[in-house]
Amino acid sequence: MNVHSPLAAGEATQAARFATTSSPVLVPCTDRVAWDRLLARATFAHFPQDWAYAEGKVAGGKWGIRRYIIRHDDTERALVTVLEYRVMGIVVLSRINRGPVFLASEPSEDELADVLRLLRRTCRGLLLFAAPSITENQIADRVMPRAGFLRWQKFGWSSGRIDISRSEQEIFAEFASPFRNRVRVGLKSSAVVRASVDRAAYDWLVDRHVENMRNKDFKAFTPDQLQALREAAMPGNVTVFRVFIGERPVAGMSVVRFGDTAEYHIGWFGPDGRAVNAGNLLMWRIIQELRLLGVKSFDVGGMRPGDGYTRFKQGMRPTPYTLSGDWLGLGKLP
Repeated sequence: MNVHSPLAAGEATQAARFATTSSPVLVPCTDRVAWDRLLARATFAHFPQDWAYAEGKVAGGKWGIRRYIIRHDDTERALVTVLEYRVMGIVVLSRINRGPVFLASEPSEDELADVLRLLRRTCRGLLLFAAPSITENQIADRVMPRAGFLRWQKFGWSSGRIDISRSEQEIFAEFASPFRNRVRVGLKSSAVVRASVDRAAYDWLVDRHVENMRNKDFKAFTPDQLQALREAAMPGNVTVFRVFIGERPVAGMSVVRFGDTAEYHIGWFGPDGRAVNAGNLLMWRIIQELRLLGVKSFDVGGMRPGDGYTRFKQGMRPTPYTLSGDWLGLGKLP
């Protein structure tokens, strides 16, 4: 695939230098189609590296975006979104969240170190905070110091994924017995699940999400950021699933698709929804619908030890993973 993106003069010089020394090179990308195609090729893509997620993140006004395709030996190897935090228009630090996303399933430690070193040297601002998409702490503990990073936080994003390329029978059979039973109870109730990609359903869920943040005192994407994410997503990639009793919605979840992966994003459950096992019913209906759309992998959207909602998600028996945590590097080092 040829990625056609304008290079600034200095970046073009850097690209030529790395090309002649057989080292990785960062190619700025402004081509949405090329980005989406590469992300779909990745064996383990991550939501924060999706085009729409980044657009949502910067909607608050403090962050800017730089997107890069990483090439080596004239071949695309990875892609990465770099967020830049600005104070009075000046970039003071950069941030990489769950990236870079490599196209190969197991890039070598040398390649990981070379790419992360290049990012540290290239990213603007004095500091670069990186939460790399490395799942093994032992590998990160070897690779990140080689790339010039210091450990900032030991454990990073934790979640789990379900392979939904299998048959419905295989997926359902792997659920824990209590989870399966609650799905069956929900299916026998008067509750109905409806999927929608329209703005009205999303606005309804965003309003419930804001109530959740206020009542439970936590911070997440703001309404403006959520709306920007939806507007930037490809048509049909943000779906709201709601449980209705009669014509009254009693629970809802939104799911965002990127490549052949989808991730649970935000949700809300009212007391009447809990009474009909709305969470279990929603998750099962989501998996069924995503399979029909050709999605291969469903990320349950984060898991934290000791959290009640995490115990609920564990009932689906997802394959767990934990990224290696946060690392700090100084930018612009020689």
